[in-house]
Amino acid sequence: MPKNLPSLKPKQLIKLLEKAGCSFYRQGKGDHAMYIRIVDNNKRIVPIDMGAKEMSPAYILRIFRQFGFSDQEIDNLLS
Repeated sequence: MPKNLPSLKPKQLIKLLEKAGCSFYRQGKGDHAMYIRIVDNNKRIVPIDMGAKEMSPAYILRIFRQFGFSDQEIDNLLS
């Protein structure tokens, strides 16, 4: 598990995800936006709560895991 995962605002998380190759897919229900990442010819589509003021480290880690990021990839993104 990556160490020192920070709390992030949704826009900060989106910048990290786009830097890692994710892109906007479509608007979901309510405040959620759907983002997509293609890994080994598999689409991974994850909803992100854009209405949150700040996202907890546990929520951020869950999003990275749903996209299929390894611990090393997460550490590289956050450093």
